[in-house]
This record gives sequence, C-alpha cells and structure tokens, in this order.
Amino acid sequence: ENQIITDLLSLVKMNKNAQNLNIRTVNINELLEQTLKRLRPIADKKNVEMVMESFRPVSAEIDEMKFTLAISNLVENAIKYNHDNGWVHVSLNADHKYFYIKVEDSGIGIPEKDQPHIFERFYRVDKSHSREIGGTGLGLAIARNAVIVHRGAIKVYSTEGEGTTFTVRIPLTYVAA
Repeated sequence: ENQIITDLLSLVKMNKNAQNLNIRTVNINELLEQTLKRLRPIADKKNVEMVMESFRPVSAEIDEMKFTLAISNLVENAIKYNHDNGWVHVSLNADHKYFYIKVEDSGIGIPEKDQPHIFERFYRVDKSHSREIGGTGLGLAIARNAVIVHRGAIKVYSTEGEGTTFTVRIPLTYVAA
C-alpha cells in the first residue's frame, strides 16, 4: 500500500537525525489552524467537533514539514479513534523557553498495558480496528521522531473508554547538537 511506503520514507528521513532539518521561524498558531482546517473533512464525517485554543501568539524555530507531520498524526488519531459526535481539543501555550501543544480527545482511549508501546513502529493497540480505521501503525513513531529531532518531549495520558491526551513540548529556539 502506498501509505505505508510514504510513512516509512518519512520515518527513514527523520531517522537520519537532525542534520537535514530545514529550520526556520514559524508561526505555530497558523500551523495549527492550517492543520485543523486540512483535517476538518475527516472530523466532519464522524461528526467530531474540533476546537483550537491558543493562549498567546507563538513563533518558534522548527522544521515546518516535519513538525506539521507530527501534529497531523496526533490530531488525525484523535479523530479516527473517537466516537461519533465526539470532540478533539487542541491547545497551544508557551513560556519563555518552550511551546506546548496538547491534543485531547473524547475517544476510545488506550489501555494502560499498551501505553508504553504506542510509539513503537507498527504497534497497534487493537488489531481488529486496524482494518476498518486504516493506517500503517507508523503515525505515532513518526510523531515521536519529529518531536525528538526538535529536542522536544511527547507524553500520553489516557483512560480506556474516556479519551486520550498527548502533550508535546518543544524549545522555542532550535539548538543544534
């Protein structure tokens, strides 16, 4: 399938480490708004309400393509693994050193035993859902790699049956190794 090839290429390109990052100052508010706008048709199909909340204007030094890929994967999962008529809440905040993105959903949640493994390549929580929901099992591995090459951190908090929250923390200023 083409998607798996595309996803694997994304992962391989990111694994070559940070040398080929295209770092520039990006308006993170706009990046999030554009990402949500692009994913809205998928949300509309499931009648999932998407809300973005920003606490301040944020600009940061990132690789726009790689970082957009990470956030797109998180938001798309929040939609795909949600209930019909559910919600996805994306928030952006920053302090003097980092910016923070939180992607929360009212979805099916992730069992506690699976949470340590969700960032592994090809790991699927529910194999039976894989066919109907689609995807390659690489989205969260790609998201995690994109966050790490930006010297950031990604965490998951989830309660099965209640929903999931991913938090991403990225330095405002990129510092090469």
